[in-house]
Amino acid sequence: MSSTDKEAFLAVYKEIEAELIADIQNLPALSDNVKKQLIEYYSVCLPYTVPGGKMTRGLTVIKGVEVLKQRALTEKEYKDAAILGWQVEWLQAFFLVADDIMDASITRRGSPCWYKCPNVTQDNAINDALILENMIYQTLRRHFKKHPSYVQILELFIDTTFQTEVGQHIDTNGTPYAEGKRAPLDLSRFTLDRYQGCVRYKTCYYSFYLSCALALAYCGYDPDSAEGKALYKKAEDVCMILGEYFQIQDDVLDAFAPPEVLGKIGTDIEDAKCSWLVCKALELVSDEQKKVLEEHYGKHDPEGVQKVKDLYKELQLEELYHTYEEEKKKTCDDLIAQIEPESFQDLFKFLLGKIYKRQK
Repeated sequence: MSSTDKEAFLAVYKEIEAELIADIQNLPALSDNVKKQLIEYYSVCLPYTVPGGKMTRGLTVIKGVEVLKQRALTEKEYKDAAILGWQVEWLQAFFLVADDIMDASITRRGSPCWYKCPNVTQDNAINDALILENMIYQTLRRHFKKHPSYVQILELFIDTTFQTEVGQHIDTNGTPYAEGKRAPLDLSRFTLDRYQGCVRYKTCYYSFYLSCALALAYCGYDPDSAEGKALYKKAEDVCMILGEYFQIQDDVLDAFAPPEVLGKIGTDIEDAKCSWLVCKALELVSDEQKKVLEEHYGKHDPEGVQKVKDLYKELQLEELYHTYEEEKKKTCDDLIAQIEPESFQDLFKFLLGKIYKRQK
């Protein structure tokens, strides 16, 4: 069992799911019929919302522990690392269920978004997102309550959740609301400064740093010691760059990747998102070209969306992105090469390899 063994990782998911369903079965003061309804519902909800992605965040925890231990993991170490990895995937599920509602998305991972399922609806899905988050702490308590790093692990999840929710607020309010509806489009809000702040909080911490920090915490690295502080700082520095690169990739794929390849229908233009593409476009447009954005950005109109995408192509933003990608790859390589101990570099090489030139 190793960080490349997805079947072993999925087997741990099944165990965690069974434990959580058993928790529902053991709830006091509920009739058998109500318990049956809950169990039937969440026996569908969990496998629909939690597994099914690339699982990179979860597998990164296992890879991190392997790299730090510098040997094959024992059965107990693998199981612990896999459970921690699945909690990152559970956090991702919580965020995605909520994010799809906020963005009025249609598909996720090639299937209808959870809230779009006929027997779910938005009302249930909001509550399900909250339950998914709570399940993280149920599982951490069950498996790590006596672990010396239990409090640090809890704090990492608490801090990361808050950071991501701050990023989500910045993202959702690229165009603010007024009197219950979107205010008129204000393109001056779409700046790279705002974008970078949004990405740092919305993506970098939970998609990259959390998995690395969990591996460090599990292996006993104290963030208050000199050695620990340096390792956590190096991890954060690299993860911020990886996260920004990953999110810019996401923005480009949202606009240009075929939905059948991407697994979802991109809605950044309709949702007036502060994306890298619109920020770069605003740096490059002529006054005439800017009118296309003023007239069509943030509107749910297929023809208008296509006009914005055509403008992106006219400005050669895909080509600009490919240049950016190579620059970021070199920056990451240089930063990774400075990390001590040298063995810890393998974790970040693993992450970079997962995202470099990805297509979905």
